[in-house]
Amino acid sequence: MKFNLKALPLAISIALVPTAVFANETTDEKIEKLEQQVATLQAQQTKNLTEKFSFNGFISGAYISSNNSAGYNNATTSSDFSQDSKIGFQGTFNISNQTQAVLQLMMKGENNWDVEAEWAYLSHRFDNGIKIRGGKLRLPLFMYSDYLDVGHAQPFARPPAEVYDQVSFTSYTGGDISYDVEFEDSTLTFQGFGGESIIDNKTSDIELSNIAGLNANWTDLTWTVRGVYGYGNLGGFLLDNTGSPFLTIDDEKSTFLGFGGGYDNGAFLAIAEWTQVEVNGLLPDMESAYLTLGYRINTFTPYVTVAYSKSTDDNERAALPPQLGIPLSLGLNEKRNAYSVGLRWDALDNVALKFDVTYANDFGDTSGGLSGNSFNPSTGEFMLDDTLVYTVKFDAVF
Repeated sequence: MKFNLKALPLAISIALVPTAVFANETTDEKIEKLEQQVATLQAQQTKNLTEKFSFNGFISGAYISSNNSAGYNNATTSSDFSQDSKIGFQGTFNISNQTQAVLQLMMKGENNWDVEAEWAYLSHRFDNGIKIRGGKLRLPLFMYSDYLDVGHAQPFARPPAEVYDQVSFTSYTGGDISYDVEFEDSTLTFQGFGGESIIDNKTSDIELSNIAGLNANWTDLTWTVRGVYGYGNLGGFLLDNTGSPFLTIDDEKSTFLGFGGGYDNGAFLAIAEWTQVEVNGLLPDMESAYLTLGYRINTFTPYVTVAYSKSTDDNERAALPPQLGIPLSLGLNEKRNAYSVGLRWDALDNVALKFDVTYANDFGDTSGGLSGNSFNPSTGEFMLDDTLVYTVKFDAVF
């Protein structure tokens, strides 16, 4: 026998209403009154749920192409509409006035639009101002870590790869704790974090354990200053072009140090970040930085970005036996400068159209960190020494 759940509220209501109430009413009048009561209860339940639940999202669509197949941002000479295209949905459920559950689901063109959870955590803010979160979180290493996929929140077409690609994972499973120190016109936020993560892609199969770090961020909404330090242990394999392991990483300690700052008075904006990644063993130590300047003219914001990245321990791999040192140097040494010129047009309050041209060069005797720049044994040099990437993109929030 099937039990009709929709009839349950009606049955309960009937049971709760005193028999005497119906003494002088016809059957149709009784049913009509009970249906009104059930409708009222359902409306109240819906209102309560709406007040507790909020939903928003964002979407980006992009066209990118390059003058060659060096692989900057995975661009090639063919038109690509997937690499920087994505859509995300985020739901927030207020369990209480101080406790929330947050879930953000992402679908990216570069990952064949597979559904992935970027955020999935429970948070609670105590009366003393301390906030704790647990679950799957963004690793807070960069100024735009919290908005890494929300292109509308960024002035440029994409965060500079020279800095943001140095750490190949963006989220971790664990928790964090933060505390805001309020001044008269500014806020200083301390945040500690810890957990673990896994990097599983075409070039690596690595597990990160014992991740821990601390960052501090001060802002008065015009000036922003930020510093972060983190460390963790790496274990796993780097993979070659066939997907086979070519370098074992045996629980190597790594550290991350970063400083950033920004200025935005509503018209002029400046953003800069400097990062340093150091890893024990044969993996490269990296240093990188960028500076972005922009100026808003009504709904248009032209901007320029200058960035660089370089490995700082090439001498360690050069000191290895040639049969090991040469292939590792060719694969891991990196040097690159990049220059971007772009324009953001805020076509609507929640829709921005962006145009960007990025030129990367000065690779030295390295591939520039670009996977498509292969080594030519006959010349003893890499095939390409620069690349030019074009991007047209829209970013929207809803």
